[in-house]
Amino acid sequence: MGEIVVRYDFETTVSRKDMGNLKAAFNSERITEKGFISYWGAEFDFKTAPAILDALSKLVENGLFGYTICTDDYLNRVKWWLSSQRDYLVDKEWVIPTYGTIFSLATTIRAFTEVGDAVIVMTPGYNRYIAAAQHNGRQVIQSQLIDNGESYTIDFDDLSEKMKRPKAKILVVCNPNNPTGSIWKREDLQTIDELAVANDILVFSDEIFSEVVFEGNMVVPYSKIARTDSRNITCTSLGKAFSMTGINHANVIIPNDQVRRAFLRQRQTDHFGSIDPFAHAALVGAYTQEGADWLREMRSYVYGNYQYIDKFFREHFPKVKVRKPEGTYVLWIDFSGMKREDKALREFLFDEALFLLDTGDEYGGEAGFMRMNIAAPRHEIKKSLNYLLKVAKS
Repeated sequence: MGEIVVRYDFETTVSRKDMGNLKAAFNSERITEKGFISYWGAEFDFKTAPAILDALSKLVENGLFGYTICTDDYLNRVKWWLSSQRDYLVDKEWVIPTYGTIFSLATTIRAFTEVGDAVIVMTPGYNRYIAAAQHNGRQVIQSQLIDNGESYTIDFDDLSEKMKRPKAKILVVCNPNNPTGSIWKREDLQTIDELAVANDILVFSDEIFSEVVFEGNMVVPYSKIARTDSRNITCTSLGKAFSMTGINHANVIIPNDQVRRAFLRQRQTDHFGSIDPFAHAALVGAYTQEGADWLREMRSYVYGNYQYIDKFFREHFPKVKVRKPEGTYVLWIDFSGMKREDKALREFLFDEALFLLDTGDEYGGEAGFMRMNIAAPRHEIKKSLNYLLKVAKS
């Protein structure tokens, strides 16, 4: 079941009141009034790492929030982090700060495609990839993952066919996959890279969940396994590992000189100015041994949440299947065994049981699937699940 960690505090629920927080805006008043939290979205309901809070406190105390550049200290922290946490040695010039993951993808789309070209995404997958393509006037080609009932695998026959299409120019890879929690293994990435080189496809690998992995799993950086003639961009961030999505910041890793220069030109055209001083301070604080220690315990705590939730549904709702995550802190849950149409299922979960989740169709999932954010205090999860059981029995 997983023991509650005592070294760091994951049991105190953060407040979202009067902060303009997006997740709070999606909460119904009834859920808030009843004292429940939402499991929508993908950010913590507990505090982020003390190393970050200390770094930001020092920044605020100093009172200077001016233009901020990419310093050697910043780059050295990124290099150390990728080496120590992901066994990946990078050169400083490969590291490019941006205004976030989807900003990076949009920049990539504008730099390497024309209006009317196509971006390939694998589904179920993160819905904002599709939005980034469509907002820039590009087509979207979807390649459906194979569901074996326990986890998802890549349909390489289908993906190969899609990558051969003349309009296809970019493939987006999400590793670990959001929302399914599946990790693409080294051999998967090598096959993708072979297909990409053969079809002149640029691969954009979103790895911002890569540090949130369980049971000895590891996300192999795409640009680490790619061939020298491969065109690829790997995106990393504080966003998911440290719940810093609101900062709108990421780093992309681009080993290929030609690709990197083209990306930098487009980033300048997109009017990238300086790094957010809060993002700079947060990264320098997070990418330390203290930050790594906190992250290790956060993963343990969140995995304990998964074990608790899985046991609960097995005991009380055996027809509901919780997919075991290899990574991320979002659970992919199959409620189809409850034999309710989507509308009736949502009304029961969201309106009656006050159990607010992301609907699976937002991510290209099949009917009955929901996504649950489990980066929350366990006592909140217990309270919500107990209420779900009470409503189901009434």
